[in-house]
Amino acid sequence: MKKGIAISAIALFLGVTSIMSCSSSSSGTKSFPKGFLWGVSTAAEQSEGGITNNDWYIWEQMGNTPPVGLADNFYNLYAQDFTNAQAMHLNAFRLTFEWSRIEPNPPAVIGMPLTAGDVVTSEVQHYKDVIASLEAHGLTPVVTLVHWTVPQWVDDPANIKANNYTQSTTSLAGWTNTLTAYAFSSYAAFMAQQFSTTVKYWITENEPLPDTLSGYIMGVFPPGFNNLSDLTAPTMPNGASVVTVVKNMIMGHALAYHAIHAIEPNAMVSIAANSIFSSAIPGNAASAAAAKAFDHAYNLTYLDAATTGIFDNGLTGTTNTTYYPEWAHTLDYIGVNYYNNDYVVPAPAGFLKPINALPCDSTIGAFIPLSSIGCPAQNPPETQGLTGILVEYAQRYHLPMLITENGYGDADPVGKAKYIVQNIQAVKNAINQGADMLGYMYWTMDYDYEWTSGYAQNFGLFYVDNFTSCTTPKCGLIPTTTTNFTRTPVQPAVDVFSAIAAANDITPTIMNQYGQ
Repeated sequence: MKKGIAISAIALFLGVTSIMSCSSSSSGTKSFPKGFLWGVSTAAEQSEGGITNNDWYIWEQMGNTPPVGLADNFYNLYAQDFTNAQAMHLNAFRLTFEWSRIEPNPPAVIGMPLTAGDVVTSEVQHYKDVIASLEAHGLTPVVTLVHWTVPQWVDDPANIKANNYTQSTTSLAGWTNTLTAYAFSSYAAFMAQQFSTTVKYWITENEPLPDTLSGYIMGVFPPGFNNLSDLTAPTMPNGASVVTVVKNMIMGHALAYHAIHAIEPNAMVSIAANSIFSSAIPGNAASAAAAKAFDHAYNLTYLDAATTGIFDNGLTGTTNTTYYPEWAHTLDYIGVNYYNNDYVVPAPAGFLKPINALPCDSTIGAFIPLSSIGCPAQNPPETQGLTGILVEYAQRYHLPMLITENGYGDADPVGKAKYIVQNIQAVKNAINQGADMLGYMYWTMDYDYEWTSGYAQNFGLFYVDNFTSCTTPKCGLIPTTTTNFTRTPVQPAVDVFSAIAAANDITPTIMNQYGQ
């Protein structure tokens, strides 16, 4: 990811408030369990580069985002990154099997099992080589099947724009179409057949709610639909509303889950759910109500459907629900992407009906001045929210959890080290309060491409030559074959994370230096 907006709040507000009051301390004696996964996360579009047959490439060609180029050239330099990860004592690595590389053209019949003729066998072999290299470096693969980008035959944003959002003659129009869910499940089944013996941890979809928010509500990602006013209005192709898009994504996940388990019953399958712990402004009853509404709609609606099969069609916690038994029990663990703890306030009239609330997030600030809607100048501490959201999920879902993303995008290298230590301590606090944690994966390995921010953010643990000179989204940096892709560790962050992974804990020395 990162780093678009994610909107959430706290369903059990009073209970979670009490959790936050003690989450900043190191109470308890539990440490990280044996076999805890220490790793980093990447994504194909953001690290591999060189992808020209997905919807993001069209979006780029339309002038809507900075060009990707070769990103940090992970496609060719993955072994170097695995060597660096191994040297850091890490034991896990998250990456994407890029759908548009595997299946650049539509199959003869959508929803039927894929054959060798439907896929690019050389790309399948490439990912087999990548997984073999991971294993050789002692790293457990965590594989994402779709990290926001989809093949152009699934979503052609240029064609949708040309047809004024009403139809698409060259694609399925993304997740507005139920057929996308079936096409995705066929792809998932094929990849599971190829990798059932080498991949245990699968993530079907990365951040489906931010994907919906960016591409189908705010219009800043493909397909580019703007539905800021009403999430239930059927304004998109195929008679779809934003609620329809979310339901199609849940269907796609559930179908993929069952397809993977039919091939490998012992697989661990989940999504990577972006989770912002959204807080009520102290003493503000309207903010408390808004926070509760957002938590239900953003944090819980998808996870509830994937655990119980019950989907809230109105997104407001009312009785307008539908039961889909095939969606129930389709999470073996919960992948948690976490970056923010935001205050939430009531939305101005005409925004995000029927939720009627907005987070105090910088992305929302691009549409509405945050001060004009009552947002404080500063949000509450991020680390407290990480403990809070993990404890909330633990109490609600009783499933193991894996931090699949958590990262620091500022240039300050000492700040990055502090961020890592303090957020890992927040995970430990959650373990002390009963959360079953599988691991922690930092976002990301190298200085990478960050969507509409281009190369203007630095989440990586390793610098890439020349990238640090890019400080604005459209700075002109387009990595090519002539770029020097030398990786240089960001210190002290790399040494600190390495020491934590080696000890399977935060040592007192590191805590004293970076944890306060």
